[in-house]
Amino acid sequence: MNNRCIAAHHSLASRPLSYAIHSLLMILLAPAAMAQTSTLPASSSTTAPPPSSSSQQQAVTLSEVMVTANRRREPQREVPMHVDTVQAATLQQLGAKNLNDYVSYQPGVFFASAGGAGEGELVMRGVSTGNQTSPTVSLYIDDVPVGGSTVYAASATFLFDPALLDLDHIEFLYGPQGTLYGAGSMGGLVKYVTVKPDLSGVSGDVGGDISNTNRGGTSYSEHASISFPLVKDKAALRISVVDQHTTGVYRAIGETPAGGADRTHTKGARVQLEVDPIDKLTLNVTAMAQKIMADGLSMGDFNLQGQPISGGPYNRALNHREPFTQTLQLYSFHAGYDFNWATLDWISSYQNFVNHSVQDYPDSFLNLLNQVGPLFGVNQTLSSLYVDSQYSVHKSSQEIRFTSRKNENFDWLFGLWLNRENVWEQYTLQGDNAPPPGVTPLIHQYVNASFKEYAGYGDVTWHANPTLDLTVGARASGNSQHLSNFEDGPFAGSPGGFREHMNSQDVTKMITLTWRPTDKDSFYMRASTGYRPGGLQAPLQSTLLVPNPNATSTFGSDDLDSYELGYKGSYLDRHLNVGIDGYDIEWHHMQLFTYTLGNTIIQNAGDARIKGIEIQGSYSNHSWEFGASGAYTDAFTDNGAPQLGIQPDAPLPYSARWAGTVSGKYKFVVAGTNAYVGAVVRGSSHRNAGFDGDVSDPNFKLPGFMFLDFNMGVNLRGGANVDLYVRNALNRRVPIGTLNDEAVNFLASVGGPMLVQMSTPRTVGVAFNVLF
Repeated sequence: MNNRCIAAHHSLASRPLSYAIHSLLMILLAPAAMAQTSTLPASSSTTAPPPSSSSQQQAVTLSEVMVTANRRREPQREVPMHVDTVQAATLQQLGAKNLNDYVSYQPGVFFASAGGAGEGELVMRGVSTGNQTSPTVSLYIDDVPVGGSTVYAASATFLFDPALLDLDHIEFLYGPQGTLYGAGSMGGLVKYVTVKPDLSGVSGDVGGDISNTNRGGTSYSEHASISFPLVKDKAALRISVVDQHTTGVYRAIGETPAGGADRTHTKGARVQLEVDPIDKLTLNVTAMAQKIMADGLSMGDFNLQGQPISGGPYNRALNHREPFTQTLQLYSFHAGYDFNWATLDWISSYQNFVNHSVQDYPDSFLNLLNQVGPLFGVNQTLSSLYVDSQYSVHKSSQEIRFTSRKNENFDWLFGLWLNRENVWEQYTLQGDNAPPPGVTPLIHQYVNASFKEYAGYGDVTWHANPTLDLTVGARASGNSQHLSNFEDGPFAGSPGGFREHMNSQDVTKMITLTWRPTDKDSFYMRASTGYRPGGLQAPLQSTLLVPNPNATSTFGSDDLDSYELGYKGSYLDRHLNVGIDGYDIEWHHMQLFTYTLGNTIIQNAGDARIKGIEIQGSYSNHSWEFGASGAYTDAFTDNGAPQLGIQPDAPLPYSARWAGTVSGKYKFVVAGTNAYVGAVVRGSSHRNAGFDGDVSDPNFKLPGFMFLDFNMGVNLRGGANVDLYVRNALNRRVPIGTLNDEAVNFLASVGGPMLVQMSTPRTVGVAFNVLF
């Protein structure tokens, strides 16, 4: 049976150890649970050069830029689905340094942080169950997916969180992208598009950022990029580096007191070699590495009524420190050849994605364990209890794609995809001894999981007439999975281990009708599907209590059907751009965690319905620029999940009914220098972190919020840019997320702390970038 592991800060992958741990929780806390049943609730940027002030754009606009959402370079306005872009230069002006910052300007997108940079899950259009089995939003760097695909890779907990390393812009693709991008993109896709080497000459930039955060301290970063030709117009090399230090704002109290306990250091490098030996052939080889090192979680202790319980909203009681590291090494090769009638792209990649974390457990659990430890042969009194875990994802992918030129009657695209993942997990539950010193191991677990996916995909567009297009597409996928486990220790659920295997197939489809009555108006209707693969879970005997007779050793894929209607238009000589879309999503066979009789398993239980409207608009004319966007999301269960206590019509986690962003900028010239001042307001209605009524994973209600940001800057002669910013200018301190860990949340339901992330206090900073 299966549970999201309590390893290091987060809800991790389903695995047998988790079952044993949850069983242990049930045994230790059953008396408390029975007594309280009635209370149980149902970075600096290595960016492309910032544009001149006349072309600077605020985040969340529908500006006319080129995107690759449909695997073709085409104007964003002509893509028949909701696509937003944010330029790296804009993020630098706003002082955005991590994924949480990047998405905070995108209504309908939410980063559910699980403790800090690199820890959490992305949510788009409300497609989330809170404690996710595997991602519903994919993350790409150019044409390469990053991170694991399955529950055993902890891929819904550890998400690659890039500093602004050699970034040109970010593309947000809303709605299921299963036809072109495959599994795990049911809610949408986030794509980082990087700067390419310059074949024509030497260019680059050097910059940095320094800021001060209220109740924290000073943060700073440096970045540099250089591109130079090896053979003019034929070969060039681009090198980029970044080093980013972020202050901590949380305080550890108790046995390991420390201020700024969540300090984070991120460093990275990227090297690209591009060779164009002939006009029709392009070769690109890229190597990049990034490492995040955090001293601890960005979480405070709260009760379920929303009150801090350790002396303040940014305080955490700890017996053991909680360091976290995330390392990504990514290597890719891209060959493109133009046959005139079509373009061939071959993308090959390999990545090594490692997450190592430690999580302390609260005194309520430690004290109970010390009381019952002798029953399991643990006679040493422990002064702390913590999990030390490491997940290593080794992933290689191959993609071959043919894309036709734009033709008068038909355009087409088809490709083949192969993905191979190998995951190694090392997990230890242990405690530090009270004197005499030492360490007592309680569980050791070693898991190996493999995932092989193969797919063929394609689409065809028929230009029925100059104003009407019909596109149909499909993707057929198959996968093979293996799982093996070995565990030992006094609390091991199934000493000795096991091996399992399964195969499955899925098909996704898409059909889009586009009507362009003028060159300034575009209407579209789109129907598409998406899915997440099913998986394996430990044998049912892997538990300290009796097995659940209704459980199975596998769980199936879940899928959704999406129907979308939208419009994009330009007015006033393209000074005004608008977009609006409405969608209706039917989510079937949701993958949910179920707790019964001490077992924790994944089951396909219940359906959901998500309806929404999204609006974007931008206006620019001479000295003024304005932008606005908003999202209305109504996400709820259809039939609920009675075995979990989830009722019909329960709101889905992390879906705000309303969210929006409004921005304005005024540009002027002072002493012959271009300058600007701007402001951004971003807000959201309340969210739930879980389901009301969930009997073992309690809900925490996140209040609505509104943040005000200011920025101003100058573009100096010679290509230097200086930007001043104030984030959260009103210093609003609001809970914005919780730790998605079912074991920790179970502790909260019986009196332990719920771990909650607060908004970052007011931050004032200056960023600069010098071009050459």
